[in-house]
Amino acid sequence: MAVGFEFSETMSGSYHTLDRPADELPMSITVRAAVHDVKKFLLDPTAEISGEVDAEGLADHKALRGTLEINPLLRRRLVYDFRFADNDGADCRFHGEKEIEASRLVSTMTTLPGTIFRDDKEVGRAILRFHMRADLLKMIRSFRPR
Repeated sequence: MAVGFEFSETMSGSYHTLDRPADELPMSITVRAAVHDVKKFLLDPTAEISGEVDAEGLADHKALRGTLEINPLLRRRLVYDFRFADNDGADCRFHGEKEIEASRLVSTMTTLPGTIFRDDKEVGRAILRFHMRADLLKMIRSFRPR
């Protein structure tokens, strides 16, 4: 029997569309990451994620599904890649990477720059943050064996 784990994480910040870069709009994501088999995870450190994206005017409380590559030691990064439908039903994708730097560990572990695509065309950019004081304890408490 495979042993896994899961946890939840929330990040918030803002995004802008490429056609209106000065208009920063609020955006947040809440994800549940699930690893079904720890042994496989050690070889391929990728978790499945599901949850919700809330990007004002683009995707208001829409379901998301994708992956989270958790490789802070060897590759020094965490990669979030998920799909969601926008308010008009178009297929959208978010791709963001936390590039981990030892000299700036806290800021690089808590800041997620990302790109938003609609129908595989770049339409926006986002900066999301994990808020240590508000969300760290909640994230730690969400860890569960599977």
